[in-house]
Amino acid sequence: MDLDSYIQAHRQEWAQLEERAAKGNRALGSRSGEDISEAVVMYLRASSHLAEVQTRYHDPSLEQYLNGLVGRAHGAIYGVAPASARSFARFFGTRYREVFRRTLPFIVVVGVLMALVMLATDLWVAGSREAQAGLLPSSAREAIRGAGQGTSPGDIGSGALSALIFQNNVQVAFLAFALGITFGIGTIYVIVSNAIFIGLLAGGFQAAGEGWRFWSLVLPHGFLELIAICIAGGAGLRMGWALIEPGDRARGTALGEEARDAVLVILGVIPAFLVAALIEGFVTGRTGAPGVEVALGAVVAVAYVALLLRPVPAPKTPGGAISGAITRAVRAGPSS
Repeated sequence: MDLDSYIQAHRQEWAQLEERAAKGNRALGSRSGEDISEAVVMYLRASSHLAEVQTRYHDPSLEQYLNGLVGRAHGAIYGVAPASARSFARFFGTRYREVFRRTLPFIVVVGVLMALVMLATDLWVAGSREAQAGLLPSSAREAIRGAGQGTSPGDIGSGALSALIFQNNVQVAFLAFALGITFGIGTIYVIVSNAIFIGLLAGGFQAAGEGWRFWSLVLPHGFLELIAICIAGGAGLRMGWALIEPGDRARGTALGEEARDAVLVILGVIPAFLVAALIEGFVTGRTGAPGVEVALGAVVAVAYVALLLRPVPAPKTPGGAISGAITRAVRAGPSS
């Protein structure tokens, strides 16, 4: 069958599905189970037509039309049930974990790179007076001397400090993410620069015999912050890799597809930064028990990672008449 004959053979049912989709999910939801079942069958048939056109006819205009039709019909059918804040949160959590798992290899690469650079810088500065004198900024040297004398870091209030830490780390994360478009080079630069900075401070405090004091001030909020920064950097690196190795896609297409998931990843880490900022502003250095503060930060970070790695539940079909209609349609399968 040539393309014109194919279009003529299915034009009428596409028009019927177009009419149903145009009425929206509320109109469809008010109909009987039989009407919904028919709409689902038509939707499945249109989906199979789209796949057939993509593999057999390669007509861009028809592909675009059917793709839009299938999308509108999907929204009309699956959007019948009214959305709620709870269902949205559940969907977002499931969707986010799926995207996180696909981004995980890049996150691991960023995490390993950050850890190695941080550790190497720490050990180098801790064992080299030349490095301490030449690399540590004057403000860092003053902070190290102040730590040795037991002084506190300034008079800034807890709320302001929390906001400052939050803004700083979100900026780092967004830079690591956004610079993924530079084939990942900018992402790696931001991650390495921050790892060197932390390593410099850690090494300087360690050389002054104040290593535990430094880590007790950093780790309560730092566990969660560093994990979140690694996740954001992984999202950026994923975009960069799409430009380097797009597969059988055009680079622009590959970047667009990967960027959609990467944006979801970066939005999902903002709550983690907020919690870290609250810990920094209201817990770190304020309980008189540094060990407890570090343990609290570790527990929060472990809980966050456990939430992200929790298995994604299998999708459930909608309830009511739609559930039965979809089940019957799937069992029957789209007829040709």
